[in-house]
Amino acid sequence: MGCCGQGRAALRQAQNTTSPTAARPAAGPAERRVLVHYRASAPVAVRGVASGRLYEFDAAQPTLYVAEGDAVALLRSRWFERRD
Repeated sequence: MGCCGQGRAALRQAQNTTSPTAARPAAGPAERRVLVHYRASAPVAVRGVASGRLYEFDAAQPTLYVAEGDAVALLRSRWFERRD
Protein backbone atom coordinates (compact mmCIF):
# COMPACT_ATOMS: atom_id res chain seq x y z
CA MET A 1 0.00 0.00 0.00
CA GLY A 2 1.21 3.47 -0.77
CA CYS A 3 0.88 6.63 1.23
CA CYS A 4 -2.41 7.73 2.78
CA GLY A 5 -3.35 9.91 -0.19
CA GLN A 6 -2.97 7.02 -2.62
CA GLY A 7 -5.07 4.78 -0.38
CA ARG A 8 -7.86 7.32 -0.17
CA ALA A 9 -7.81 7.84 -3.94
CA ALA A 10 -7.98 4.09 -4.56
CA LEU A 11 -10.82 3.75 -2.06
CA ARG A 12 -12.78 6.56 -3.71
CA GLN A 13 -12.29 5.00 -7.13
CA ALA A 14 -13.40 1.57 -5.88
CA GLN A 15 -16.50 3.06 -4.26
CA ASN A 16 -17.43 5.00 -7.38
CA THR A 17 -17.00 2.12 -9.83
CA THR A 18 -18.53 -0.77 -7.90
CA SER A 19 -21.62 -1.53 -5.96
CA PRO A 20 -21.36 -3.07 -2.49
CA THR A 21 -20.97 -6.84 -2.48
CA ALA A 22 -21.10 -9.49 0.19
CA ALA A 23 -18.52 -8.84 2.87
CA ARG A 24 -17.52 -12.51 2.89
CA PRO A 25 -16.90 -13.62 -0.69
CA ALA A 26 -17.00 -17.31 -1.44
CA ALA A 27 -13.62 -18.97 -1.77
CA GLY A 28 -12.72 -21.12 -4.74
CA PRO A 29 -11.97 -24.80 -4.10
CA ALA A 30 -8.19 -24.31 -3.85
CA GLU A 31 -8.18 -20.74 -2.54
CA ARG A 32 -6.69 -20.17 0.90
CA ARG A 33 -8.27 -17.53 3.10
CA VAL A 34 -6.86 -15.52 5.98
CA LEU A 35 -8.79 -13.98 8.85
CA VAL A 36 -8.01 -10.23 8.85
CA HIS A 37 -9.05 -7.68 11.49
CA TYR A 38 -9.58 -3.98 10.72
CA ARG A 39 -8.27 -1.83 13.60
CA ALA A 40 -10.27 1.35 12.95
CA SER A 41 -13.98 1.98 13.38
CA ALA A 42 -14.71 4.13 10.32
CA PRO A 43 -16.20 2.08 7.48
CA VAL A 44 -13.84 1.22 4.65
CA ALA A 45 -14.16 -0.72 1.40
CA VAL A 46 -10.97 -2.25 0.04
CA ARG A 47 -10.51 -3.95 -3.33
CA GLY A 48 -8.23 -6.99 -3.11
CA VAL A 49 -5.15 -6.57 -5.29
CA ALA A 50 -4.91 -10.27 -6.13
CA SER A 51 -8.57 -11.30 -6.44
CA GLY A 52 -10.26 -8.02 -7.32
CA ARG A 53 -12.91 -8.67 -4.65
CA LEU A 54 -14.38 -5.84 -2.62
CA TYR A 55 -14.08 -6.24 1.17
CA GLU A 56 -16.13 -3.99 3.43
CA PHE A 57 -14.94 -3.48 7.01
CA ASP A 58 -16.58 -1.39 9.74
CA ALA A 59 -17.02 -1.31 13.53
CA ALA A 60 -19.85 -3.84 13.37
CA GLN A 61 -17.87 -6.27 11.19
CA PRO A 62 -14.16 -5.56 11.67
CA THR A 63 -12.95 -9.13 11.05
CA LEU A 64 -13.36 -10.90 7.70
CA TYR A 65 -11.86 -13.78 5.77
CA VAL A 66 -9.99 -12.51 2.73
CA ALA A 67 -8.14 -14.30 -0.05
CA GLU A 68 -4.55 -15.02 0.96
CA GLY A 69 -3.15 -12.92 -1.91
CA ASP A 70 -5.28 -9.96 -0.85
CA ALA A 71 -4.31 -10.38 2.80
CA VAL A 72 -0.62 -9.92 1.99
CA ALA A 73 -1.28 -6.36 0.81
CA LEU A 74 -3.74 -5.50 3.59
CA LEU A 75 -1.39 -6.69 6.32
CA ARG A 76 1.30 -4.26 5.14
CA SER A 77 -0.96 -1.47 6.36
CA ARG A 78 -1.13 -0.42 10.00
CA TRP A 79 -4.93 -0.64 9.77
CA PHE A 80 -5.10 -4.43 9.47
CA GLU A 81 -3.79 -7.40 11.46
CA ARG A 82 -3.96 -11.14 11.05
CA ARG A 83 -6.33 -13.05 13.35
CA ASP A 84 -5.99 -16.84 13.28
